[in-house]
Amino acid sequence: MAGPAPKTRDWSALENAHKPKGLHVLVFGNVEVPTLNMQPKLTESAERNPRNLGLKLTVGKSGKGPDVKGWKVAQFHKVVKANQYDNVIVRWDVQQIADIPVLDDRERAAQAAAAMKVLNQRYAGKAKPAQPAAKKAAPKKAAAKKSSAAKKKPRSVGGWAKGKKAKKAPKKAAARKKAKSAKKKR
Repeated sequence: MAGPAPKTRDWSALENAHKPKGLHVLVFGNVEVPTLNMQPKLTESAERNPRNLGLKLTVGKSGKGPDVKGWKVAQFHKVVKANQYDNVIVRWDVQQIADIPVLDDRERAAQAAAAMKVLNQRYAGKAKPAQPAAKKAAPKKAAAKKSSAAKKKPRSVGGWAKGKKAKKAPKKAAARKKAKSAKKKR
């Protein structure tokens, strides 16, 4: 016997159209592994019902890694015919640990739309995020800063005068400060 079954969660089985052509069954699930150097693996196994795809879960070493418990993805991929399987049965040793319905692209899209509708109804009428309001407030503050800065700057006649006045203004201010400090010392 292989020991107790590991914890698993979030199983999904999708019948998905792939390029260049054909349908594929994709099975995914999260498996808790005792150390991160171990990898879960799904392999096909026989099932009594031909409408069920049987998968066997095993956990084996994959290389180096820390001695820490964690979750890893187990995945399986198989080329199939349309509606070949109804369910996927995942087993650990002989014990069944998951029974997953196989959804095609249309059923998956309908499921996602229904989930979105439930979320929209749950949060209808709730306050909107603060980010749009912040974006509107920021330009007003910037415009106010620009107008106050424009009032403080002396107006220049043309482009040639801007550079000269900007250089002279700090020198005049420095000269005034020196003169005031000289008067105070006397």
